[in-house]
Amino acid sequence: MPSVAWRGAFHTVGGLAIALAAHLLPKLVLLVALGVLTVLFLAFEAVRLRASKVNGWFFTYFRLLLREEEMSRPTGASYVLIAAIVAFLAFPRELAILAVLFLAVGDPAATFVGKFIGRRRLFGRTVEGDIACLVTCLAIAIGFHYAGSGVPLWIALAGAVTATVAQGVRLGVNDNLSMPLFALLVMWLLQTQTGYML
Repeated sequence: MPSVAWRGAFHTVGGLAIALAAHLLPKLVLLVALGVLTVLFLAFEAVRLRASKVNGWFFTYFRLLLREEEMSRPTGASYVLIAAIVAFLAFPRELAILAVLFLAVGDPAATFVGKFIGRRRLFGRTVEGDIACLVTCLAIAIGFHYAGSGVPLWIALAGAVTATVAQGVRLGVNDNLSMPLFALLVMWLLQTQTGYML
């Protein structure tokens, strides 16, 4: 299996695990668990970026899950964890879960489609990948609404579109951060402006 597929699968499984934990665990327990995991992982990142032997070991055993450029900078997993803890700390839980689902499934869909069938480029990304991300995020939004989440459909759909834009446009920020947090911000603003509270 190509490394892009392994990375995508790991990204999806990790994101879905965070979303499931958020659904099942009390908020305090979730935040403590995410906080501990994030601190430990970031500490490891700091060590391995300064110790060539640790970095070499890391890339030897996890090469299929990593990009070459991550040898000299934090991995995407670091940004996923940071985004998750910010999301659940600062925003309503249902909106945060939805944003994490956009990231967990929409981002890998964009990468996979863009890598293997993408031809046309826009803002440094493939149009085909962007379309795959949009379709995936819209499907997630619709499913999340009709699963009884309490998130109004139009707010969920607005989040899906925002997540796709944040994924497709290079903002100078890792998309594992920008995709869920921009979607969350838009959904939260729409919720507060309309007086709808989760």
